[in-house]
Amino acid sequence: MVEKAQGAPDRLLMKRILLIALIARILVFGAASQGVFLIGEGRTQADLAQNILNGRGFMLSQSMMHPEREEQAPPMFRRSFEFFRRVDGYYGALRPGQPTMFLVPGYAVFMAGIFGIFGAGNYLAVRGIQLILGLITVFIGLKIAGRFLSGRYLFFAGLFFALNPFELYYEAIPATQALFSLFFLLGVLLSLRMLERSFKGGSVLLGAAMTGAVWALAFYVRPAALPMMLWLVVILPFTPVLKRITDRFKGVSKCEGERHWFSGRGFISAVTVLTVFSLLMLPWGLRNMEISGTFRFMPAQGGVNLWEYNGRIFTDHFEHETEGALLLYSDLREEYLGRLNSPELAEFPEFRDEPEWERDEILYERNIRFMLENPVLTLRLISLRFVEFFKPFPLNSFSPLYTLAGLLALFWVLFFIWGGAVRCSYEHGYEGFYLATIVAGYSLMHLLTASGTPHRIAVDFPMAILALCGIRYSIRRFLAWRELKYAD
Repeated sequence: MVEKAQGAPDRLLMKRILLIALIARILVFGAASQGVFLIGEGRTQADLAQNILNGRGFMLSQSMMHPEREEQAPPMFRRSFEFFRRVDGYYGALRPGQPTMFLVPGYAVFMAGIFGIFGAGNYLAVRGIQLILGLITVFIGLKIAGRFLSGRYLFFAGLFFALNPFELYYEAIPATQALFSLFFLLGVLLSLRMLERSFKGGSVLLGAAMTGAVWALAFYVRPAALPMMLWLVVILPFTPVLKRITDRFKGVSKCEGERHWFSGRGFISAVTVLTVFSLLMLPWGLRNMEISGTFRFMPAQGGVNLWEYNGRIFTDHFEHETEGALLLYSDLREEYLGRLNSPELAEFPEFRDEPEWERDEILYERNIRFMLENPVLTLRLISLRFVEFFKPFPLNSFSPLYTLAGLLALFWVLFFIWGGAVRCSYEHGYEGFYLATIVAGYSLMHLLTASGTPHRIAVDFPMAILALCGIRYSIRRFLAWRELKYAD
């Protein structure tokens, strides 16, 4: 892999990019200290963290159902909390005052650790730690990019990593995205190394154990990590097949010793990754079994997510929605109201004393039925979620600077990523294939369930790498065409 050797980021490039990233994060921290960035749903995680610190366990306080200055809040906010109290469930399903499994505990534990050191409710410390961890995220991103890019392309990738406004924003607010990006990208980097070792040789057990552990940490922050880990487990034993396919496309003849279709080393790696991941899920699953009577490690929020992005749009809960949601969904809502199949399935059930897991199962089953009963509508909702997931700028009212930053950061990525994913798979074999397919799989997973910029952040860096592969190929083709034109 000549390209990979050339693409290893040298120390000077690494230092320059990290210096730029550091300066950007110092400026963002200064803005955060002046209250520029809102806390938002970070209060929910902070309450969970405080209860962990106080020995009450992983639960939400009853006081969270009665926010301060509620009467001064916008109508949508007040209606939401009236709804929460009516069904005795935060977000409609998270039961306050009881051990919860609605969310995974990783980010709350992270916040609890910071509160334990810097003081309860110290959101500025959370922001500062996340911005410091953002430097590590940039470093990991460069390590991934160095496997696919070199020279100026690697530098531009690093510049994007250092200054991506979406990443900087979510590092500056108390939310799961920044910590998840760190573990997600580390999981991708270790996965790429496992794919390489399964084919070329080298110690696999320790690396596979570390990979499984990192994907478990990522899961404990956001469960969206699970499919990425499982996909690695699926393809690890079959790296010889992927290499032969890409070699065939390149016109490379089959070499002796490359006739195998199955990698025993890859199989051992896959089993190790899955075993370590499963072992680290045990404490959480057993804890949930004590609460619910059933071993479960998935959070009990899938049903709420499906309702939020499907049924809710066609109920009274959509009234007084934010400007961006109205822009995306109001026309479709008006078109379909009055002619939905089984409209009762779109309504949120009037829960009373049902536990979280039962609410989740009911909501999940109702919304899947609603989607199947209205297949054309479901496809149109997915198309709108595509816009919501990949949009380069906020749809709500923000300063024009936000829009400009988003366009500069992401518009070119969205233009070149599609061809870049194909070229990356073609040029870099099983590693390029893995990078392209996790971006595709991660995106598809959210298009089918819950979408939006916060969900996309983790794949911003891999998307930029794929886009730069597309730009590199486009420039090469243009230069070749120009040489041919002038030669004629």
